[in-house]
Amino acid sequence: MKSHTLHSVHAHLSPAQAAQAASVSRWTIMRAIKSHELKAFRDNKNHWKIDPDELDRWSASTVRTVEAAHPMHTSTDTPEALIKVAALEAENGQLRQRLQEAQADRDAWRGMAQKRRSWWSWGR
Repeated sequence: MKSHTLHSVHAHLSPAQAAQAASVSRWTIMRAIKSHELKAFRDNKNHWKIDPDELDRWSASTVRTVEAAHPMHTSTDTPEALIKVAALEAENGQLRQRLQEAQADRDAWRGMAQKRRSWWSWGR
């Protein structure tokens, strides 16, 4: 069970506190409450209250980390995928080289145009 040190004084969490504890938005908490995915109750002031254990249960089954949502390359990548990545990296390198050559060519033409322009300045 997770320890809710920020809320150790209170037995239950508000939606904002629950959102902070679960690293999600308050609106995510409210949607979960309204869809009955997250159990909560209203107190005598009509404020939502969430049990920390219930938040842990919901969070463990629902909230995904960035790493889980977007995994990096792993050792389970197929050989075909690794070959494709290597080919794309090689192509990327070739394209970068061509870009550098085009930029150098552009700079040379710009230099020639500026020399020509200074020569043609009598027309101004």
